Amino acid sequence: MSVGIESEVQEYDAMFRYDAKLFREMVDGVSKILDEALFVITGDGVRVVGMDPAKIALIELTLPSEAFIDFDYRGGERVEMGVNLEALKNAVKRGKKGEQLEVRVTTERVYLKIESSVVKRYLLPNLEVMVDVPEEIKLDFDVQASVISDVVKKALKDIELVGDVAEFEADEDSLTIRSFGEGRSRAEARLTRDSPALLFLEVSSPASSRYDVNYLKKVLNLAKIAESVDIRFSSDKPLELVFKAPDGSRVRYLLAPSSV
Repeated sequence: MSVGIESEVQEYDAMFRYDAKLFREMVDGVSKILDEALFVITGDGVRVVGMDPAKIALIELTLPSEAFIDFDYRGGERVEMGVNLEALKNAVKRGKKGEQLEVRVTTERVYLKIESSVVKRYLLPNLEVMVDVPEEIKLDFDVQASVISDVVKKALKDIELVGDVAEFEADEDSLTIRSFGEGRSRAEARLTRDSPALLFLEVSSPASSRYDVNYLKKVLNLAKIAESVDIRFSSDKPLELVFKAPDGSRVRYLLAPSSV
């Protein structure tokens, strides 16, 4: 692709440079839930929030300004970057560890450059994307836990082999994730306060709730960006998973309880 496309975005409203691999993992996770996304850029950083078409899951990506390698914000109150996530994912899918992704945003264009042995450049349209979610959702949870991310990923993969619904249960001493299948088949991962993988557990009231495994699978790869996953829930209430990257960026995922 010709270097000439860079000339179309010499004057931009916002520009940021970020780790290409980390951005790729985040975009891949968000694309499992949303078809299009509105990246809202302010002096504080970048935020994306949206719900799946069935209104079962909400995903929120937050990248604080200090997480970026370079962050140049020239807009007013906010700059909007609307993109088709499949197109964005295809553009950044070859981003590798140690490579930098540069993004420039104008009113009409989104310019992407990945710096590696071969410099790759892409130009996408800046789309008008409507977001129909509350500005902020706050929930109270009876269970709050933090678990090593790889353990959560493996537990949910094991449960997927048994059934379509995952049950989260917690009491003062333990957190359990289980699933029941046909006949007597069952999968269960139980973490007690003595488990090295359970980093934190606070239970104000014992709770149990079930969630659709297919929706949990959609965000499993986000475990790659985080050392641990925050898990919060109450009986028959939404589940909140928070994946926090070492640089302060995070992905928050809210999932409605299953009726099954």
